[in-house]
Amino acid sequence: MKDVRGSHVSSVRNTILRKFRLQLTSNRRKNSREILDWKQSKEVKDSYNKLFTEDMAIEEITNFAFPSLANADEEKFNDMYIYTASVCDIILNPNCPTLEVSKTAMELRLKKFRVSIEFILLFKKLNLLIKSKLGCT
Repeated sequence: MKDVRGSHVSSVRNTILRKFRLQLTSNRRKNSREILDWKQSKEVKDSYNKLFTEDMAIEEITNFAFPSLANADEEKFNDMYIYTASVCDIILNPNCPTLEVSKTAMELRLKKFRVSIEFILLFKKLNLLIKSKLGCT
């Protein structure tokens, strides 16, 4: 399972770096000063903010990192979207001192993002229902 997580994390990490045109520090040790400096840079902070302010940022990263999801059902795509959001948070979050995507860190973020995403999806469905009842399209 660790190998699968590792290859998925690598795919998301590479996509993040390409999308935001970031250069990752050569030192990949966790909690190093070099990583902390990289995460505190303006470019990384701006990229982290774009994840959650640009409508399609995480969706684009998910689609590019996992092209096989093009024909996936909504539930599978949502699961990978949440996974991608979790990896993005670990890699770009200036308050997370490491680039290591450990099992524990992933589990915490998966729970956090699952609740957030499910709330957003419920809100969108409710909004569509209200519009349909009001005769709006």
